[in-house]
Amino acid sequence: MYPDGSLTEVRIWQVNKDAAFPTGVQYSFYFIGPPPECAIIVGYDNHHGKGRHRHAQGRETPVVIPSVSALLQQFRREVAEHLRARGIALKGTS
Repeated sequence: MYPDGSLTEVRIWQVNKDAAFPTGVQYSFYFIGPPPECAIIVGYDNHHGKGRHRHAQGRETPVVIPSVSALLQQFRREVAEHLRARGIALKGTS
């Protein structure tokens, strides 16, 4: 949770490899805005039936990623940018 009440949720778990999860990994990364709205600012997931996609501004768009690790790094950069825009600095980011 951040000083303005926004928060991130990062979940990565192993699943059986199949057509929906060819790498055997399912993930969900979300940055949720502060109360009272608590709206999704940016999110990534690959839940069954939709494949890899990004949530932003109320829309979902497909994403192509080299790895879950690379996507997590991208997500963290986006969160840091949004927080900087609100005047919230994170340690270890520029």
